[in-house]
Amino acid sequence: MKKHNTILARIGFLAVVVIIVLGTSIYGQGTLKEAKKLMDDGQYRLSEAVFQALVQKDSQKADIWYWWGVCRVKQGYQDDEMFLKALGLKPKLSESIAPLYRQEAQVFLKTSQTDTARGLFDKAIEWDKDLRLEVAQYLYDSGHYELAVRYDSRYADKIADILYEKGEEVSGEASLSFYRKAVNYSSKYFEAIKAKLLAVSKTKFEEQDIQYWRNAASEFGSIPPNFKIYEPGTYTFSLKAGEKTDHWIMFPYGVLINYGISSSDFNYKLLYDDGYVVKDGKDVVYPNKTTDKFKIIAITDQPKITMKVIQGRFGSMAEK
Repeated sequence: MKKHNTILARIGFLAVVVIIVLGTSIYGQGTLKEAKKLMDDGQYRLSEAVFQALVQKDSQKADIWYWWGVCRVKQGYQDDEMFLKALGLKPKLSESIAPLYRQEAQVFLKTSQTDTARGLFDKAIEWDKDLRLEVAQYLYDSGHYELAVRYDSRYADKIADILYEKGEEVSGEASLSFYRKAVNYSSKYFEAIKAKLLAVSKTKFEEQDIQYWRNAASEFGSIPPNFKIYEPGTYTFSLKAGEKTDHWIMFPYGVLINYGISSSDFNYKLLYDDGYVVKDGKDVVYPNKTTDKFKIIAITDQPKITMKVIQGRFGSMAEK
């Protein structure tokens, strides 16, 4: 198979050589007009063969060198060799080189050949620094934001505003893409995005969904812990049916804690971090765990759930 591929590669190379040789032969007595026609038809190799034959015949014609340079730019090349030869013979041609690079950069950009387009825009600005702001404006208006900022950093805030607003217009995971792009251009939305994503996490019920949105929020700055440590004392919670505390309930490390939870109808559950679920009640026995970490889930509306925390024998339940 390797030998077969090698043979094909050699055939391909020979084919290219034949095309160039034939082009030189056929158009050896060709004209600049014929070379430009081949270029306009996209026959760049044949066109270059004619240009080469022409300069070999007469290397003192600026227009031949210039149009040979044009032919190479249309292929995405960014070398100035042909143009410099042309300018040595006809300096006034320099006025058309920057616009040419810019024009061809836009052509490559429209076909999503961004790297080539960027290189050609760079060359345009190298030839005419006054084009920088015009290029940036064009790229901004056409939605090529990353390139626009490359040539004028003042667009960064405007682009961040646009992307942030797009994130606001959609919901769920679709917003994340816009938010992530927005902060690449400006830091002014970090706190607002983080707050929004934390708020989304609090609307979720499944732990994996909660953690997903908390992780997303953490991309935009430090976030508060998802647990709260309760010192000895009395605490109340108010939850609607189906709601649960938006944080894990924990107790001081290394302290023997005795806690009890109650409501008027005990119609709630305790969800431990290992997935263990306890339906509370007057005679319930809490699981004996090395470390208590749980959330309270309301089965029906619970306007007042009371939790008493006192120091005591570890694992026992306070009288309710």
